Amino acid sequence: MAPKENHNHEFQQSREPPPPYYPPGTRGPRLPGTYPMYTQAPPIIQTGLFTGMPRVTTSVPVQTVCPYCGNHIMTVTTPFPGLLTWLLCSGLFVFGCVLGCCLLPFCMQSLMDVTHSCPVCHHELFYYRRLGLGL
Repeated sequence: MAPKENHNHEFQQSREPPPPYYPPGTRGPRLPGTYPMYTQAPPIIQTGLFTGMPRVTTSVPVQTVCPYCGNHIMTVTTPFPGLLTWLLCSGLFVFGCVLGCCLLPFCMQSLMDVTHSCPVCHHELFYYRRLGLGL
């Protein structure tokens, strides 16, 4: 007599290795010797409301890439009389400083607006207004 075959086949599950684990914030395996690159955040640049010329939030020179010549530069700042300078001059004139004292705001660079320009191609890149009215 032939031995009876066992029809109870065990269910065999294919065992695949689990997917590799990558720490949060990474997208996959890194090659040996490669590291993530961190860069400094650029200065905050806003577009002027009426002029379309970008504004920057500081009166000191900033590092940037010139959009005209493509060089990595430190901007050159040039003060010019702005709205704050004219308002202070007018206010001093109204209150009796008519002997030239009303012109003092034009001599103080800390009261003037600032233009940032490229030292290589001399294009104006940004401006800083003491009274940020968007004009």
